[in-house]
Amino acid sequence: MPAYFIGFLVMLGAAVLLFLAALVAAAVSRRSPPAVFKGSAASTLQALHLALVWSSVGVGWLLYFNVYRIHVDMAAVSNAAFQAFTRGYTSRLPIVVLPFGAGALVASLCLWARPAVSRGIAPWAIAALWMLSLLSTPWAAGAQGDMQEQGFTEAAFQQLQIAHLVRTVCVSVAAVWALIENQSTRAQPGLKGTNGDH
Repeated sequence: MPAYFIGFLVMLGAAVLLFLAALVAAAVSRRSPPAVFKGSAASTLQALHLALVWSSVGVGWLLYFNVYRIHVDMAAVSNAAFQAFTRGYTSRLPIVVLPFGAGALVASLCLWARPAVSRGIAPWAIAALWMLSLLSTPWAAGAQGDMQEQGFTEAAFQQLQIAHLVRTVCVSVAAVWALIENQSTRAQPGLKGTNGDH
């Protein structure tokens, strides 16, 4: 297994564990999890998430509308052309999966941050959307693996497209929500508070 993919899995695992830990902490205390990141550190974390989530949105829709559909074109040429394209695509996966994994991890870390402006349920909803996007990832990876091993099939291609569509829609909603929250924070610089701690 390539080193980058191990790193990707570690980021996804950490994201899920941090999300679940935040849920448990909130359920036990009936308050937000303890603030690990505050002030400028929290603001930096939010800015990093905004950059990563929109990067994942752009890559996600590019893959859905363009790159994945090239599988069909290459399969129409020959199986050799299809396999060559598939190998080339998977060899360049780090630029796709690493920002996605980092975005999921940072979204979970944001649950442990306290920005200057209270954001209500926004961090929870955004992190939950990332978790939903992760659920579809094995279906997309499975379809990609099937096509590498067995060649192009319409069923595997449709599985890939549907799984990726679910993932990209979830991340897109999270991105829009994060942008709205970021703009709200900028518009109310004087408002103080902590998320759910009152």
